[in-house]
Amino acid sequence: MRKAILTSALLLASALASASIKPGDPKLTGEGIERDQDKMQSGYIGETRDMTLTLISADGKETVRKLTFEGFEGPNRRDKTVMRFVYPADMKGAAVLTHEQGSGDDDQWLFLPAIKRVKRIASSNQSGSFMGSEFAYEDLVVRQFDKYTFKYLGDEVIDGKDCYVIERIPKNKNSGYSKVVRWRMKDNLQELRTDYFDRKGELLKRRKMEGHHLVDGFWRVTKVTVTNVQTNKKSTMSFDTVAVKQKLPEQEFSVQEFNAVQ
Repeated sequence: MRKAILTSALLLASALASASIKPGDPKLTGEGIERDQDKMQSGYIGETRDMTLTLISADGKETVRKLTFEGFEGPNRRDKTVMRFVYPADMKGAAVLTHEQGSGDDDQWLFLPAIKRVKRIASSNQSGSFMGSEFAYEDLVVRQFDKYTFKYLGDEVIDGKDCYVIERIPKNKNSGYSKVVRWRMKDNLQELRTDYFDRKGELLKRRKMEGHHLVDGFWRVTKVTVTNVQTNKKSTMSFDTVAVKQKLPEQEFSVQEFNAVQ
């Protein structure tokens, strides 16, 4: 245990030392911060998770769903992921396959047991709700670097953490957001909070990350909460188990395999 903690600490120190930005650097840019954070995520190879998605209505009623996640690290941030629902019974087998495409439109396919077929999610529909939650399908794309232009807005302390504040403007005209403002902690460049603004420029929802910790040298969180400030609905995603550096066959993430498994 002590050896594992020491190894994680050394990996973190190495990642931060290789970063080009330093707190207080007058040459800080939003793109520079995002590039350095992106470098820290590279090399996870493959990832598996067991997750709990909780939908919370405006009056506090909760609906719980369980799902699994598998991710394959592709070249140039073109990762591939599969999310599958395992609970409740009426949702078991529902699945989403995502192929990230860098600056281009991402490819996504959805399988719903009720219709027993795989259908492609059009790019114009990726701003829609992910299975009734406050997460959108476009939010499922993890390594979103080339899809935005960036602006460094300055520094701010939130929840006792000193953060860089970065504005991200989507390049995709089909995005459900006019802009995204993200707070990254200065000490590890990890996301603490993100505000999403709708196409009218009004605040739509707020995402908060909790429980930052290292998993085999890579930063992960234990819980993500998205609050829709316009409807007062919430969704939380808890990560019950997380494993990185998993050697998952790329073939498992092909459209052909996705169709065959369902």
